[in-house]
Amino acid sequence: MRNRLRRSAWQAIGGAAVAVVLISASSSSEVHPQLTSSVQSMKQEANSLTQRIAALNAQVQSISSHYAAVEGQIRQLQAKESTVETAIVQKQLELKKLHGEIVTEAVSLFAQAGTDSQVLSVLQDNPNASAVAQEDISTASSTQEQAVNAYEAVQQQLSNQQSQLKADQSQQASLLNLLSAQEAKAQSAQQQASTELSSVNSQIQQMVAAQLAAEEQARQAQIEQQQIAAEQAAAAQAAAAAQAAAAAQAAQQAAAGQAQGAGSQQQSQPPVSQAPSPAAVAPSGYANPIRSISDLQVWRIDQGVDFNGYGPIYALGDGVVLSTFNGGWPGGTFITYRLTNGPAAGLVVYAAEDINPDVSVGQAVTPNTVIGTLYNGPDGIETGWADGGALGETMAMSYGQFYGSNSTAFGANFSQLLSSLGAPGGVLQNSPTGSVPGNWPQW
Repeated sequence: MRNRLRRSAWQAIGGAAVAVVLISASSSSEVHPQLTSSVQSMKQEANSLTQRIAALNAQVQSISSHYAAVEGQIRQLQAKESTVETAIVQKQLELKKLHGEIVTEAVSLFAQAGTDSQVLSVLQDNPNASAVAQEDISTASSTQEQAVNAYEAVQQQLSNQQSQLKADQSQQASLLNLLSAQEAKAQSAQQQASTELSSVNSQIQQMVAAQLAAEEQARQAQIEQQQIAAEQAAAAQAAAAAQAAAAAQAAQQAAAGQAQGAGSQQQSQPPVSQAPSPAAVAPSGYANPIRSISDLQVWRIDQGVDFNGYGPIYALGDGVVLSTFNGGWPGGTFITYRLTNGPAAGLVVYAAEDINPDVSVGQAVTPNTVIGTLYNGPDGIETGWADGGALGETMAMSYGQFYGSNSTAFGANFSQLLSSLGAPGGVLQNSPTGSVPGNWPQW
């Protein structure tokens, strides 16, 4: 059984990272930097900044609402102030009237008591002095006493109202200043976060562009490698054919020297290549893509379904090839094609790992198209649903269902599709993690 943790390690480093391998005659290689971990980190930072901006926006709105409420309170205080000022004017009129009554009473006392009476202070417009008030109260008639008491009560009421009004105004003004400072601080933080988010998004775009360029370079390098391998195979085949021809000629010459009447010489026939297996197309329009795999071994369900063996791998149905390489997978092979017919039209299928690709990007495929050849390597094959994005991730990874060795909902769904086409399904490791979207086809 292969070491499945190896794939997890690759994808943890870069599930869709670019690892462009340039193979020289001495088999040395130069690997481009892995970008996926940086891109994923940038995505997380962008998501964090977006959440921070939303929180700051909510804070600004809350402060603005509070500010508006305080302004409303201040308008109420201003209305109250107007009312109090009107009351003050009224009370002042009452005070003037009371003062007149006290003066009248003081004149009467003066007429009775003479010039030594301290009530003269009232006539001198000093009715607030406590000593005078006490003297007036002690010597005045009941009418004068009532007038002085009423005068003092009105003055105390006015003083209290004015003090409270000033305290309320001061408190509301301080609160407005505090809210203004808080709002300015939150808006500044929001602007800073927006600037950081713009910078992060720009870096993500640059990384993705670099990744796409590196993927194309890797694809060209792979094509060149395959061409070299094909030329070497052709040369070896030609040499073998020449050697076989020489051996056959020598055998014929030896046979000619034998007794006449000997049986005709037997000539060995070259092996006949096995023709591709025609597709047994299901009503869905799809066919078993692993129908010609020899020594087929069924492994687990994880992001997709895992198998091993050797032989040709076919397209599931009609489609268009999107990619053949992704450095984040063992072996670097990651063939994806978008289906153009059937219940899953528009969805993307992948086949990855120990495969030699036989198709190129942009090529149209059918259920009879061999997309690659599985060689019996340490990692076998994994096939399932891909997201079709520039980073080349599986649907299970994009939806956060895969943790390194567990069976996922997308893997189980693809296993059911294979079973409906006559292929063996994979082995569940657990109740599938997550779920597929509600409109996802079922089999």
